[in-house]
Amino acid sequence: MRKIVTCASALSLFLVLTMFITLGFVVTVGASSYYTMLSQDYLAVNSPLVILQNGTDNVSIIYMNDTSAKISINANETPSTYNYSLNIVNNNASLWEVKLEYFNYTDINCVNATIIIHNNSTSSTQIELSGGNITQYNDYYNLTSNTTIHIRVQNLVRNSSETTLLHVYLRIRIPNTTTYASYIITFEFT
Repeated sequence: MRKIVTCASALSLFLVLTMFITLGFVVTVGASSYYTMLSQDYLAVNSPLVILQNGTDNVSIIYMNDTSAKISINANETPSTYNYSLNIVNNNASLWEVKLEYFNYTDINCVNATIIIHNNSTSSTQIELSGGNITQYNDYYNLTSNTTIHIRVQNLVRNSSETTLLHVYLRIRIPNTTTYASYIITFEFT
C-alpha cells in the first residue's frame, strides 16, 4: 500500500506543479529602451554663397540649386564671341577665387574657342580649344564681395558639324587655401 501512495503522491505532486506553472505561475518578461535625442522643429537651408545665373547672351540653362549649368552655343564658320554666356554671382561680403578646369570632352577637334572669366574691366583666359588641343590655364580670378563676373566664349569657330561637349569644374575657394567647391558647367557647341 505504501508503494501506491508514493506513486499517487508523486503523480499528484506532478499535477499540482503542472497546474501551478500553467495557471498560477505566469512569468512576464519585459524590456524597454530609453534614448534621449535632441531635436529641432525646423531645418534651415541656405542658398549657396556663390551661384550661377544665365547671362544676357541667353545661352545658359541653370540646374541644381544654381550650382551647375549648361552653356549651349551654335557655332559656325565665322568667328563669334559671347561675352555674357554665364554669370557667376557672389551673394555675400566674402572674397573668393574662381577658375575653370576641364575634366572631360567629346569631339574637341570640331571647334576652336577661348573661354575667359571677366568683370568688364579685367579678364583671365581659362581654357583654349585649338586644332583638337586643350590648353588649360591655372590662374584663379578674384570674385570680390557682392559682385558678378562673367564667362566669355571668344573666337568660337566650328570646324565640323559634330557636337562638341566640354565639361569643366568651376573651382571656388577662399584665397590662399587648398579647399574648394566644384560646380559643374558643360559647354555644348553645335
